[in-house]
Amino acid sequence: MWSTALANAQLTQNTAPLALMLTLGLLHRSLRTRGFTLRRSALSTDTIVSLLVVLIVNVWTLLVLIPPVLLIRQSGYSFSSIRAALATLSPTPWIAELFSWFWLGEFVSSYWYVRERRSSDQMAGLWKMDCSNGPFGWRESSRPWARNIMFVATATVLTPLSLLAIYKGDVLHGVLSIAAFALFVVPAFPHNKYIESPHRHDGNMLRIALPTSHLEGTVYVLPSRDCGFEAVWSPKVKAEHLQTDGEIMSLFSSMRTGSYSLSEPLRRLRTTLSAYNERAILSTQQVTDLAEWLLLDPSSTIAGKPWKAKRPPGVHLIGRDLIYAIAHAEYLVFMRKNALPAHLYKKLGLLRKAERSGGLEVDSSTRTIGYKDGLPGYQEAVRHIYALFDENMDPAALSPPQISLPHSSALGRQPRSTEDYVGSLWMLCLEHSESTFSALYLFCSIWFIEVGNTGGFHIFPFQCLSHQGDRVTWQIIWRQGWYECILAHLIASSPLIAFAFAAGLV
Repeated sequence: MWSTALANAQLTQNTAPLALMLTLGLLHRSLRTRGFTLRRSALSTDTIVSLLVVLIVNVWTLLVLIPPVLLIRQSGYSFSSIRAALATLSPTPWIAELFSWFWLGEFVSSYWYVRERRSSDQMAGLWKMDCSNGPFGWRESSRPWARNIMFVATATVLTPLSLLAIYKGDVLHGVLSIAAFALFVVPAFPHNKYIESPHRHDGNMLRIALPTSHLEGTVYVLPSRDCGFEAVWSPKVKAEHLQTDGEIMSLFSSMRTGSYSLSEPLRRLRTTLSAYNERAILSTQQVTDLAEWLLLDPSSTIAGKPWKAKRPPGVHLIGRDLIYAIAHAEYLVFMRKNALPAHLYKKLGLLRKAERSGGLEVDSSTRTIGYKDGLPGYQEAVRHIYALFDENMDPAALSPPQISLPHSSALGRQPRSTEDYVGSLWMLCLEHSESTFSALYLFCSIWFIEVGNTGGFHIFPFQCLSHQGDRVTWQIIWRQGWYECILAHLIASSPLIAFAFAAGLV
C-alpha cells in the first residue's frame, strides 16, 4: 500500500510543479497584457492575484512534502530514510512560502491599521510606506525586524536542505537554491514591469494622477458612496501617468517658454480625459452619483461625505490640479450621459456648452455656469466649486487680493489691477474652453505660469494627510516583492530560467 501511494506521490511531485510553474507564467503574462483593476471595496486585481499565488505556493509546497513523508513512513523512520527524504525537499518553494506568510501578516495589518496610516506618518503594524524610489520599495516600507525574521527563517530552512541535496548528489538544485536565495536577499532582481501594464479604475477608486516629474506624489481620488474626495500619497505608476506626462507636462513646458497657443490647453486636456475615460469602469449608479454631486442635486448621496485631505493655511480651493480632477469627473459623466436620469441629463448644460460639445441636447435657455463677462463670471464658477465641497467661501478666492502683476503674455498687455487681470483672463479662457471646469483649468494654469502660487492660489490645494498612502498603493508596492520571490523560486527550480536570468533575458 505504501509503495503504491509513494509511487503516485512521486509522479505527482515530478509533474505538478511544471503545471504550477506554467500557471505562474500565464498569470504573469495576463498581468502584463490585461493589466490591473484598482478597487476600494471589492477585491482588486492585486489582492486576487496575491491570494492566488499564496494558494499556488502552498499547493506546490504540499505536493513536494508528501513523498518524503510517505518515504519515511515506509522505511520505518530510520535515520537514513529521514536524511534521504530531506534531501528531496530542495525543490520546495521555501522563499515564496515564507514570503507569502510575511505578506499575509501585512495584509491583515493593513486593514487593522488603515485609519492610523491614513492620518499619520508614524509606522503602524508592519508597514510604513516608502516610495521615494518609485513603486518598488517593499523592503524599505516593511519593518526591518519582521523582514529579517522572514530572511532568517528562510535561510534556516533552505540552507541545510540545499546542502543536504548537494551531499546526496543533487548539486544543481542545491546550488541554485542557495544562489536564488542570495539574489533575493541582496537584492539583485530587476524592477517589475507591471507599472507599464494597463490600469483600470473602478467607480469607487477613480484615481486621478496629477502631473509630476518625481517618482512619487499626490493623486486625487474622486468621491463615491464608499468615501469622499481624497488626496492620497502614491508612487508614480507609469501607466496612470502616460497621458499626464505626455500631454499635460508637455503643455506646462510650452507654457513656461511662452510658445503655446490658447487652443493647446483644451486640446491636450481633451486627449488626457479621453484616455482616462477608456480606463474607467462605472456602473449606472456610480455615473448618477457623480452627476448628482457635480450638479449639486439635493438628492446626492456623496455630497455630504467628508473629504480626506488637508488645506494649507491661506490657500483657497481654486487650484489647478483640483480643477483638473473635477474636470475628469465631469467628462466621465458627459461621456455616459445617456445612462443618466432625464432630470440630470437636462442639467448637463449647466457645466458644459452644448454648442461646443457634440451630442448634448439641452434646453437652449440653459446658461452654463461661469459663462458671464468679466469678474462676475469667474466668481460664479468659484461659488460652484465651493458648493461642491460644502466649504465656506474664502474671500481671496472670490476676489483675489491686490498683488504686483507682471506683463501678461496671455492678455498681451500689462493689467491695470487684479480685478482687471482676473476679469479679462476669465473672458479669454471662456473663448477657448467648452465647459466650466475646462475654463477654470485654463485660468488656473495661466495664473500659475504668470503669477505663481500667490494670492491664495496653489496648484494642489488639497494635500495628503500622511505619506502612508492607502491599500491600493500598498498593493502596488508589494508587486515587487512577489515578483522577486517568485523569480527566485523559478531560478532555483529550473536551470533554464537560471541561465535566462544570468543572460539578462528575464
